[in-house]
Amino acid sequence: MTRALVVRAGALGDVLLLRRAVAALRHKYRRVVLIAPQTPGAALVGPGASEVDELLPWEGADVTALFAGVPPRGTLRERLRGVDLAVVYSRSADLAGGLGLMVPHVVCHDPVPPGGVHASQWLVRPLAALGLDPPADLEPILPTPAEAAAAEELLTRLPEGFLAIHPGSGSPRKNWPAERFAAVLDSLAPRRPWLLVEGPADVTPVAPLARRPGAVVARGLGLRTLGAVLARAGLFIGHDSGVSHLAAAWHAPTLALFGPTDPALWAPVGPRVRVLRAPRDQMEDLSVDQVLSAVRSPL
Repeated sequence: MTRALVVRAGALGDVLLLRRAVAALRHKYRRVVLIAPQTPGAALVGPGASEVDELLPWEGADVTALFAGVPPRGTLRERLRGVDLAVVYSRSADLAGGLGLMVPHVVCHDPVPPGGVHASQWLVRPLAALGLDPPADLEPILPTPAEAAAAEELLTRLPEGFLAIHPGSGSPRKNWPAERFAAVLDSLAPRRPWLLVEGPADVTPVAPLARRPGAVVARGLGLRTLGAVLARAGLFIGHDSGVSHLAAAWHAPTLALFGPTDPALWAPVGPRVRVLRAPRDQMEDLSVDQVLSAVRSPL
């Protein structure tokens, strides 16, 4: 066997939760190719045991044509030569059928886990049926020399073991109030520079914190460069968001604050992750003291 293909349309957290499945595929396949949206998919391209060798953008016209039952063409056709297995995390029979016109073995699997099964474990289920088992533990994602150099430009402005926070997410309902993050900063980093991560949709939650003393804002970084920065943090605090999954995958000490979503299904995966769920699943019911207590308790 030579090459395997993984297909997943999703945001950053969805893509990073594939790492366990990718690690299982790497036991048998020389190369693993990913079809995913360009920006989050690029975070998973690297040399590690749970990373893919190549990304084919989900947004490409060649991928769109698969839904019409058209055989792969152009660049996609060339990249699929020698692919023996395609694992398609989608409910689309048309997509699986289009790939089946060229790939000899196509496995389709619903990407959404049922209650009580964590997403990373759910995504390896179809591979277990093929005799492919993931490792017990996932290695951290490591930077390439270029990514490490890019991260160093920001790290020179931060102290050893700095505090990093990401006050945003894909939904305001999942965000802890900015003024409570400010109270945590007063307690944990009163006189030290700290890292404030700003994503594309985070202008509102970030704005009041960016004006605080010591703020070093990470804005517009490539995701793997940001991961290399977060790997050096003494603590990262975030929400149910792709950035929290990124921090966990790079083995940063991570405190993930959950409210309306279930961490039993969607918690970040990593050996240094702690999850704190808000009372009644409402983020405004989570107090500063509860967060500080979680920070200070041992893993």
